[in-house]
Amino acid sequence: MITTFACLLTMMISGQDFTKNVSPFEKSGPADDINAVFKSSKGWIGADGNYSVKISPDKTIWFFSDTWLGEIENNKRKNPVLINNSVGVQTHADGKSTLKYHWGKTTEGKPAALLAPRDGNGWFWPFAGTMQREKLALFLFQMDKADGPSGFAFKNSGLVLAEIHNPDDAPGSWRIDQVKVPHVRIDEKRKVLFGSAICFHMEFTYIYGYEENKGGLYKRMLLARCPNNQIGRFSDWEFFDGSGWSKNLKDAKALMEGVASEYSVNYVPALKKFLLVYHDAFLSPDIVGRTSLNPWGPWSEKIKLHTCEENSWSNEVFCYSGKMQPHLSKENEIIISYAANAKSLQGVINDARLYWPTFIRIKIKQEP
Repeated sequence: MITTFACLLTMMISGQDFTKNVSPFEKSGPADDINAVFKSSKGWIGADGNYSVKISPDKTIWFFSDTWLGEIENNKRKNPVLINNSVGVQTHADGKSTLKYHWGKTTEGKPAALLAPRDGNGWFWPFAGTMQREKLALFLFQMDKADGPSGFAFKNSGLVLAEIHNPDDAPGSWRIDQVKVPHVRIDEKRKVLFGSAICFHMEFTYIYGYEENKGGLYKRMLLARCPNNQIGRFSDWEFFDGSGWSKNLKDAKALMEGVASEYSVNYVPALKKFLLVYHDAFLSPDIVGRTSLNPWGPWSEKIKLHTCEENSWSNEVFCYSGKMQPHLSKENEIIISYAANAKSLQGVINDARLYWPTFIRIKIKQEP
């Protein structure tokens, strides 16, 4: 999302010396084969967010936040239109992948976000999702306009769980229930939100989020869990309190400091550990990882996974939204996506290299 830049203002300013950490990964490199699948020159011409849910062996649904529509000409976006979200349906067959993009329309036939709040207030940015038996559950951050300079005039207003009953159908035909998530705090002093990442372990689904204080530079990881396939039963949620689990959100304790609003947590069999992936400090080009034997930590020191080259193009360019994409990863390698952006809308319009889902491949070192 273009306005994700403002969200980055609360990320941790870090000066960690990565050389002290022994990395289990080889040097990262571009995943050109995957990047090519997401490029187009007409219609859907870029987005961020980049959350995905694999709904069957041959189909993956991608959920994008702020999305550009228009054309690419001479490395610029022509006749650009910006909408708040879109969906991509990726099909896999005969070793190849194809993507078809979907968005909504206004009553006048103009492009619009595919996912819109039923209460008519603000807009949605999609976050983590997962299959719950035959339904797809997706967390949606509900946003509203706020006072402030252009590009920063927004605020969180709530959290919605969308339950898509027929995710295998065309997105325009989806039957969707929208339910307000009660485990939220948004006020002048503190923000608590869940849905940054989802992970499974044994009989539980782990739902990751964050808390931040107004004016602070840190986002702190929070963790909830529920029985598998029960995300929508909010009364069953429990919150990690530092040593165990509590039904009371007020007991939730931060697992660590420094996460972004978007991140991923996945069990990686080749590591025999859980891997947390997120973008590091404010405007840092570094994507970092931490490992743990448990979904709740304790987490290792940071390991640098990748340095985004786009930051070197201009001091107006920054990267964010780093997360692992498990359905694209393989036994001995992980695939990570991120977004590269400019500090102004015009910067994105004038440089069509920016604002695409961008993928890197990192091999896992083999034990001798």
